[in-house]
Amino acid sequence: MSPRTDVAAEGNFLIPNGTFFAELVIFLIVLGVIWFFVVPPIRKVLAERENRVSETTVNSKAAKETFAEAEARYQTALEKARAEAADIRNQARAEGRAILEEMRGEAQREADEIVAESAAQLRAQADQVAAELRQEVEPLAQSLAARVVDGDDRHAGSGSGHQTGRASS
Repeated sequence: MSPRTDVAAEGNFLIPNGTFFAELVIFLIVLGVIWFFVVPPIRKVLAERENRVSETTVNSKAAKETFAEAEARYQTALEKARAEAADIRNQARAEGRAILEEMRGEAQREADEIVAESAAQLRAQADQVAAELRQEVEPLAQSLAARVVDGDDRHAGSGSGHQTGRASS
């Protein structure tokens, strides 16, 4: 037996029947449930996320401005500190030069004093030696002069007395 192909269709498929309307009602109910129970929490979460993003953007801009101000204050303070350090360095160098010059002057004065003391000691020693030599030389000169004067009278005209006088002295 072969299947029948000549069976007439039970109804027109273009005309909706009750199943369609039942499915439509169920679809609308599911859509309503989703619309009233699922979509609001999702919208709330999305709104919160959008608010956080906008707050983060505002905070980021404020943080950038604060950072820029802090960076500017830092650079200003750094330049001021560098200038103060340069001033302190220059002042220390000037003080060092002044101390060095003072020490050089003091050393020169001490050297001059030592030279003056040494020169005074040398003069005193020279005067003392000269006085001692005068004391020693005067008697010798007098005795030598006396010998020469006495020797000329005794040995006048003889050459041997001259030699003996020289040999004895």
